[in-house]
Amino acid sequence: MATQLPIWIIIIISTLSSSIIAMVLYQLYIYFKKYNNNFNKTSITIIDRASSILPYWLPLLEGLQNFGQQILPDYPFSLMSIYKKTLMPIVIFYVTHPALAFIVFFVLYYLFVRAKSPIPDRPFIRFNVLQSILLFLINSLLGATFRALPIEFRMSLYGFMLCNTLFWFVLSTIIYAVTKSIEGKYAKIPVISQAVRIQIDNRL
Repeated sequence: MATQLPIWIIIIISTLSSSIIAMVLYQLYIYFKKYNNNFNKTSITIIDRASSILPYWLPLLEGLQNFGQQILPDYPFSLMSIYKKTLMPIVIFYVTHPALAFIVFFVLYYLFVRAKSPIPDRPFIRFNVLQSILLFLINSLLGATFRALPIEFRMSLYGFMLCNTLFWFVLSTIIYAVTKSIEGKYAKIPVISQAVRIQIDNRL
């Protein structure tokens, strides 16, 4: 029959075993915490990609309001029919509620651009939010400049060509930025993306 160990030896062994297990678990906790922090900051998740697409609705609607409504009626009927069934109701709502754009603008600024943002820092989302805001401001400036031109010029062939060029500039940059967001890559729009990166670097 096996002899039982003294109680004090059992207590010492139990204490040492518990201490070793606790130290190992603590070290594993520290390691995985650092790993998760690094992973969360550098990785681009599906949520990041989906969230990065949403802010581009703001410059898209602004571009459709400023230029799309003027030139799309002259496009082939099939294209205009698709536009009427998809984007036109949203554009009409956007046009009839002009304060909505500024509300969305300030909400995005408060949540993502401010130094003391309540949203956890996600560099990919912040980059695309800043880029969409900058595209929105550029679209607003281009739209205001175009509307300030004489109506005779705007209704002429040259005015139509200018409006068409501005519309496709707006649409192509947004499509490019959204495509890169879906791919989980940073867009590289000349001047605009560089300005966004400078803003992000200055905030760090």
